[in-house]
Amino acid sequence: MNRHILRLLWNKKRSNFLMFLEIFFAFVILFAVFTIVTRFVRMYSTPIGFDTEQIWAAHFNFDNLPYASDTTAVLDMKERLKAEVAALPEVESVSAIGFVSPLANGRWQTVNDDNGFEMMTTLHWVDKDFRETMNLQMVQGRWFEEGDDQGRYQPVIISKKLYDMHFKDRNIKDSIYTIQGENRIIGIVENYKYSGDFTEELPATFLYQPPGSMDISNLVLRIAPGTPPAFEERLNQTIADVTKTSDFTIEHLKTTRAVKARQVWLPMAALLAICLFLVINVAMGLFGVLWYNISKRRGEIGLRRTLGATRGEITRQFILEIMLVSLAGIGVAAAFAVQLPLLNVMDVEAINYYIAMLMAAGLILALVFICALYPSRQAAQIHPAVALHEE
Repeated sequence: MNRHILRLLWNKKRSNFLMFLEIFFAFVILFAVFTIVTRFVRMYSTPIGFDTEQIWAAHFNFDNLPYASDTTAVLDMKERLKAEVAALPEVESVSAIGFVSPLANGRWQTVNDDNGFEMMTTLHWVDKDFRETMNLQMVQGRWFEEGDDQGRYQPVIISKKLYDMHFKDRNIKDSIYTIQGENRIIGIVENYKYSGDFTEELPATFLYQPPGSMDISNLVLRIAPGTPPAFEERLNQTIADVTKTSDFTIEHLKTTRAVKARQVWLPMAALLAICLFLVINVAMGLFGVLWYNISKRRGEIGLRRTLGATRGEITRQFILEIMLVSLAGIGVAAAFAVQLPLLNVMDVEAINYYIAMLMAAGLILALVFICALYPSRQAAQIHPAVALHEE
């Protein structure tokens, strides 16, 4: 039976080649789309690691201050700014942080092999109130405390991502490592995916800075629930009075998070819509091919029924024929697709490619089976006498 089907496929190679090409290109397109979708979905599945509800961020350009050349005045202003913002009754907590702000586009990272292995980490300068303000979750150790910068080694806190990559199953609390100079690791936080939901979580290192440090350039605030929108105007006025400038912006992290997510969801929805259009066209093509085959092979069907073939055998023959052509198209396309993770063509985890290949192959095979089932059963219903008479 299998040899007979293979011979039939070879004899109809011209017509089957068009179906082969259709399956081949359908797999390639689905594979490309599913790779992108899988990558972003897997990124989204990891926790962001901090709160955005009721969290505001104030961004400054202290280099443009009228008194920017007076370092002492700038440092005093930064300390006073945090104190006066924290004194507002609508502000539950406030933290002074460095250049790299949550959900901003900035990044500061370092790569070194000073510890005996190559280590990459992003750097985040924060004060003692950052964990409380952003609701970071500690895994080991503690957060920064007042006076932590007075010791011999600068204290740092690392993310669990960095710990898992380089220090797995090791007790690193109070260990000395070279990250930004010689540092003493005092704690580990669970997650910190500071660039947004649909971004890869990078290994992170937090370095302690007091509010008046020159490295401080942003504030993050936790606002009390139920605070009226009018409070933003009051906050603006307070900041302007302290800094003596209006060169700053205030953003709501909840809104920023939604905007950044929408920038990914909309293109993904467009790509999936293209896939749906493709699937519909492939289904229509398969139906057309099968109906055409049935109309051209009624005599063959009638002869096989006369020789004793059951309706189930006729159905299985047609389904098997189209499944074999589909498997050939998928196999050739997959042979090209698998080169991407093997050669590391793009900076994408290999697991994303393999998941996309399985999804594309599974969807195409399921679609082919569904499209082949009804016409094949219709072919099996042909009465042998009628078919032979027409022939």
